[in-house]
Amino acid sequence: MSYEKKRSLNNTDRRVKRTKKSLRNALLQLLETKPITDISVTELTNLADVNRATFYFYYTDLLDMFTQIQSETYQEIREIIEHSPTSIATIENFTEYAEALLNFCVEHRNLVRFLIKNDTNNQLFRQFQELMLNNVPNSKDVFDSNNPARYTTSYALNAMLGIVMEWMDEGMNVTPHDLAEYFAHIYLEGLYKTKQFYGLSSK
Repeated sequence: MSYEKKRSLNNTDRRVKRTKKSLRNALLQLLETKPITDISVTELTNLADVNRATFYFYYTDLLDMFTQIQSETYQEIREIIEHSPTSIATIENFTEYAEALLNFCVEHRNLVRFLIKNDTNNQLFRQFQELMLNNVPNSKDVFDSNNPARYTTSYALNAMLGIVMEWMDEGMNVTPHDLAEYFAHIYLEGLYKTKQFYGLSSK
């Protein structure tokens, strides 16, 4: 491929990303005052300074745009997780793992808050949970099906999601590293203490 053709493709790719980012930012801004069902494409494109034809080139409607934003965010977080340590059963590795995810939240604060709060079926969180369980020690691999301690991981991940939301709402005053280290301690040490409390009912 010639240099000129590569440069043209790169320029096109950058324009597409800029356009989609403008539309996404406009949508997030509008969602601060009204639900997505009350937003029109015209209102969105006017705020983003993008014409309607361009919007419909990328999306069929606002619901399709929301779905694509979810998918793109999932892919970005998937890359973070896939480049994390394969085993995060230590405080250090868990901290590194969680910090990378929290840094993503800092960089995309409004987007993450929007997706979590507007994901009524929790589909996106379930996808994240499945990804995380590839690395995070899972209590269901430790405790038998008749032991309530098998739900420790589900409890912890949902609790951490709630903390992340509150952390973002309060202005993220705690550093990503400190919060990640806190998560590492409460998760790994909590799992260890749970195992001690329930004895040797592991598989």
